[in-house]
Parts: sequence; structure tokens; C-alpha cells
Amino acid sequence: MNTGGDSLRGLACLVTGGAQGIGLASAMACARHGASVALLDLDATHAERSARVLADRFGVATASAQADVADAAAVEAAVAACSAALGRIDVLVNCAGIMTPRLAPVATMPIEDVQKMFDVHVRGAFLCSRAVIPGMTARGFGRIVNISSVLGLLGLPFRSGYAIAKHAINGFTRSLAVEVARAGITVNAVAPGYILTETLQARLDAGMLDYARYADRAPAGRWGLPEEVGHAIAFLALPASGFITGAVIPVDGGYTMRGDPGEAIGEAQDAAALAGVRALFATAGTAMS
Repeated sequence: MNTGGDSLRGLACLVTGGAQGIGLASAMACARHGASVALLDLDATHAERSARVLADRFGVATASAQADVADAAAVEAAVAACSAALGRIDVLVNCAGIMTPRLAPVATMPIEDVQKMFDVHVRGAFLCSRAVIPGMTARGFGRIVNISSVLGLLGLPFRSGYAIAKHAINGFTRSLAVEVARAGITVNAVAPGYILTETLQARLDAGMLDYARYADRAPAGRWGLPEEVGHAIAFLALPASGFITGAVIPVDGGYTMRGDPGEAIGEAQDAAALAGVRALFATAGTAMS
């Protein structure tokens, strides 16, 4: 196993939902720290293509597999294939997820939407964690990072299916963290705010979301980038982060801590201001030693 506390070199990371968005950004962050990386995604072609990009850019071993994370047999097979390809799984990032397809009050929200949120986010995280824990326990080391949300920390209307799933992720994170701590495994979650993923960009383009409104709600005055969430996830994956467990860490520009949104704290930024943040991550093109 890797003996460098601030490096992932020699460790293998599995990212679910890793073909794009926060999942791919997390895989890149781990690869930048030297980890070999496997991408598990519902879209096999996209996962394979993203894995090749990681290998070319960071010079690390990569693998990919296809699975619906809510399918127990498919998860077991995919995790076994990734473990065989990389030799082990030391870090699991449970990033597979879907967005609420429509905003609706509970009285009219289709129960199928609620069930699908739960199946992908919660059942998926449970099944993937269950598949990797025996190997982590045998080696006495493991890192599991789940994806929560500001909707797992706040009450926001018309998104109950998603909120139920993300609150459940927080409970699963804390419960599992206690269960496996003395096996050398940490379990944490990050709770992203409004992050400019491909999915949310499409919703902005379709007029379903207002960039300025949510940028102003965050004290940082902007949306976040997937790379910023990936950076936090890679930090939690490091061997030196072993005294952090059971935490749910907001990566939200202060969205969840702000009280009165009417306070005069200055002007929010427009989307063009994200170029400077994006440049911070674009300059690091090779794995760290």
C-alpha cells in the first residue's frame, strides 16, 4: 500500500457515475494524486472513452465497467471486474445519481420518481459499498466518499424525492462510518451546492434554472465547478485524511450557512467569472509524485 500520506500513488479508486460531471472530475482529481482509476457508469461507451482520457492525461492505469448501480448482481460483477483490472479497490466514490425529473409538490409527485431517486442514490451507494468493504477490511485500509447535496442539509420545496435520497445518504454515511472505522476505513460525504455540471448547464440553457438567482444566494457569489467538488473528494481519499470520518462536508460556496439572503454583502458574479476558477484545474495536467 502507498505510504505517502498526501499521495494516492499505489492506490486504486473506483468512481461510480464516473463518465462525466462530478464523477469524472473526482476521478481526475484522484488520478492527479497518482491513483489508478476505474469508472463505473450506466453508459459503457462514455465510461470507456473517459477512462482512456484519464490514462492519456495522467499516465495512470484505468479501467471501466457498465452497471446499473441499483442492480445488485450487476454491481457485484462490475466491481469484481474493476478490482481484477486494477488489482484492488482502495477508494470508492459513490457518485452515480440522477436529478429530479420535474419539480412537484408531494401531493402530485409521482411515487415512481421518488422510488427512482432512492434506488439510484441510496440503494446504489449501499450496494457498491457492500461490494468493496470486504477487500478494504482485509487490507486494513479504505476510503468511501458519498455524494450528498445541499438538499440533504436544507429544506427546499418541490424536490422531495431528491431530498429524501440525499438525507438518507447522510444517515448511511454516518452509520457506516461507525461500523467500519476500526477496520481502517473512513466514510464521508460531500454536499455540493449548485455546480455547473453538464446536466445543470442544460437546465440553464432550457430556462429551467436562473444562474444569477442561485449565485446570489451563495456567499461566494457564484456557482461551483465539478473540479472543486472533485478536489474535496480527493482530499478525503488521502491516507493522511484518516482521522476524518462520518463527516458531511458542504462544497457549496457557503450556500447552506447563509441566513438572510437580503444582507448587503456585495454583488454576485456572472458565469464568466468561473473562467479563472476553471484555469486553476486546467494547469495541472500530470499526476503528482
